[in-house]
Amino acid sequence: MLSLPSVPTLNFWRRSEHQAAKPKPAMTACRWRALHLALPLTIFLCGSSPAANAVVPGTDANVVTAIDVSDSIGRYEEWLQQAGLVRALVHPDFLRAATAGPRRRIGFAVFTWSSDGKFDLLVPWTVIGSAEDAARVSQALASVTLIDRTHYGGGDMEQDRDGDADPAAMHDRLTDMSEAIAFASLLLTSSPHATQRAVMNICANGTDNFAGGTESSRDAALAQGFTINGLILGQDAELAQYFRSSVIGGPGAFAMDISEAKDAGELMTRKLVRDLLASAPADAPRFWIE
Repeated sequence: MLSLPSVPTLNFWRRSEHQAAKPKPAMTACRWRALHLALPLTIFLCGSSPAANAVVPGTDANVVTAIDVSDSIGRYEEWLQQAGLVRALVHPDFLRAATAGPRRRIGFAVFTWSSDGKFDLLVPWTVIGSAEDAARVSQALASVTLIDRTHYGGGDMEQDRDGDADPAAMHDRLTDMSEAIAFASLLLTSSPHATQRAVMNICANGTDNFAGGTESSRDAALAQGFTINGLILGQDAELAQYFRSSVIGGPGAFAMDISEAKDAGELMTRKLVRDLLASAPADAPRFWIE
């Protein structure tokens, strides 16, 4: 029986300085979207892949993508992230970049993040070294629901007649990006695929608004040699500056934005290619989106 990848499960729990204290939930705050999702995904992704072999292969790079599903994310931003990634994974330019190194493969993982340390592992660590591998990951991501809107509205929650969001609802509309960085670091640290390059791709539509900010998590990740890149949902000059000053870092670090539906696949492809190549050695092959 195939076992789940080894992924650390910690009790992340932080309270905003603007938020009233509330009791810690009985279950751990790092909640996967139930094992019935993670296990089939693991089997689907790894069943006929080299990653299913007893000997775990090394990779040219390990890449973690952190998808923002916090309460400020509306349906359009949700779609931009999911559709963009689904399309990018099967783009020829991404596959060329993923197989350009001496090992001709990368490690790949995806999780969603929101407030209060809630994380869902959508793609456990898997290897992408062929078009078939990339297609399996793309199909798996296309099949999941990122945000369950039957219990809350996400970024589309109801507003009052003056156009302002309900204060009671706003109470929990928090963006805990610092813990997303910390969790991505844990995933990179726990990857079964040995590599010399580890990159996290942080997607978000706003700044961290929990007490403490992102700097400590960012600095801890950089101290481990990781590169942090950013994908900004929407076009916001102030948010872009925030990413440059408080989020991204490491060799070849960059941030880019995505806002237009027609460009979602191409821009996400460009993002993933840069994730792979920006921190690569100077003599590594270079590619451009055609």
